[in-house]
Amino acid sequence: MLNEDYYIGIDVGGSKILALVANGNGVILSSATRKTPSQDKAESLIEAMAMTAREAASLADIEMVGISAVGVAAAGAVDPDNGTIVFSPHLPSMDTTPVGAMLSSELQRKTFMGNDANLAALGEQHFGAGQDVSNFIFITISTGIGGGIVLDGNLCTGNSGFAGEIGHMTVDANGPYGVSTTPGAWESLCSGSALVRIAKESIAKGSVTSLTETDETGIRNEITAKEIFLAARSGDNLANEIIAEATKYLGTGLTSIVNLLSPERIIIGGGLANEWDSYISPAINLMRDQSYARIGYSVDIIPAALGPNAGALGAIVLASHTIQ
Repeated sequence: MLNEDYYIGIDVGGSKILALVANGNGVILSSATRKTPSQDKAESLIEAMAMTAREAASLADIEMVGISAVGVAAAGAVDPDNGTIVFSPHLPSMDTTPVGAMLSSELQRKTFMGNDANLAALGEQHFGAGQDVSNFIFITISTGIGGGIVLDGNLCTGNSGFAGEIGHMTVDANGPYGVSTTPGAWESLCSGSALVRIAKESIAKGSVTSLTETDETGIRNEITAKEIFLAARSGDNLANEIIAEATKYLGTGLTSIVNLLSPERIIIGGGLANEWDSYISPAINLMRDQSYARIGYSVDIIPAALGPNAGALGAIVLASHTIQ
């Protein structure tokens, strides 16, 4: 390999671990993934993260000693100074665990941590859709909803270090809790998991829908957000009702963000960004009409550029900038 600094970025969530090897310019040499193990023991997750990192390094033909530093993007409230996950509904076994120190010991490399959505914003800022603006909000809409705020070119993490947890802002004070500790949280009303929960609740109450149909072997199809959108496109009434209601909440949340921060750009990623025409775009139109003094019309709203690599690439930015 050429004499160059290389880094490993790890994105760990409730279902998947992704590790990338890249240089400081975000050029990816290799990637490796594996399922997140069961959440019984923190040690099992640390071991899985280390194994994924080693696999990515091996695929890039780089010895671990040739890795300058490791960055970790983790779902939940992360204390970057101490390298701990303070709270994560998606990684419950990791709460208060010194992830950074344990992974650093396992890999024998300096390790730095941050919240996954914050680091995805950092990735988009340096290598993606945020390169040409100084003020933007990154929003990921998938199983949950997360966000990263960049103001005047700097990632805003607030006094606690946890700023940007937009998925947990209250949109309906009488709404459900979901995985959030906040009533009527945004992600409890319009994330992928929210759509699935609402569909299952409606079916339990007797709603008739194609979502309960079985395949040719008689096995009932799994209800996922993707299946709900497919059913809606096929004319399923329940699926269309669920999406229409969730769109209102998605637009209301976007309105609050725009009224509060008036960003130059909003970058939207995550699995539900793939439903741009049927879900994201109608919510944007609602936001533009609802925003104070119509300021929403001046906000550029575009899809994220880095896809599922955003968090890991942002972790590489964190590692490369912190180690220097």
